[in-house]
Amino acid sequence: MLTKKQLIEDFKRVGIKEGMVLVVHTSLRNIGYIEGGPEVVIESLLEILGDEGTLVMPSMTSGDELFDPKTTPTEGMGIVAETFWRMPSVLRSVHPNSAFAAYGKYASEIVAEHPIDQPEGIKSPIGKVYQLDGRILLLGVSHDSNTTIHLAESLNDVPYRTYSTVLISNNGKIEKIEVPIINHCCQNFKKMESLLKEEGYLTVGTIGNGVCQFMKARDVVEVASTQLKKNPYYFLCEDECEECTEAREYVISQNGKKV
Repeated sequence: MLTKKQLIEDFKRVGIKEGMVLVVHTSLRNIGYIEGGPEVVIESLLEILGDEGTLVMPSMTSGDELFDPKTTPTEGMGIVAETFWRMPSVLRSVHPNSAFAAYGKYASEIVAEHPIDQPEGIKSPIGKVYQLDGRILLLGVSHDSNTTIHLAESLNDVPYRTYSTVLISNNGKIEKIEVPIINHCCQNFKKMESLLKEEGYLTVGTIGNGVCQFMKARDVVEVASTQLKKNPYYFLCEDECEECTEAREYVISQNGKKV
């Protein structure tokens, strides 16, 4: 069982400091029992970050209903992220299915704009974290949850897309639209762990029963960009999974070339 005191000590040990802008992806299930539950995880992080810091978490939804930032629950983000957006004074972006939540000094700036066709682009919340020299904590999850790698794909204008179905309100009428976005199965994002380690950009530790990884957003973009400049399809898997197949077929539909 982890206590709040132990969590704070562990978070500081991996490198989290006062004043940081920090995006956290987490699975409490992989960490183990924490005295006080997900609220204590959030409180511990906020206590370290202080008044000058900002905490950010993914707040993505299923997209099966019209998104309301005040009521729509997250989907697959874990209990910590689901608890976070519901806390007092936490702000949430308004993307129909790829929202982020934020609390702290730069929260308003981070969630202020979220383009529907670039959910992880430079103007998105994750792009704002990057511009603010933010850090990333993967707590009990791996890089397949690291949305900053999508930012690198966006900045390098990779050619592939998959179609995302989103619901929007048009003069009070709910409409369903298909939006091409940069996406795929993300399993090859796990390649980033060894690449970041080679550059000395990654701090790896354990918290409870889980592995945690801590890094700079700018380092993630730099390392991912190096690979994408050599091979824009570097992060697509080769086993013809449905999502990566769709991403490749999009390229064929646009220019007729097999990839």
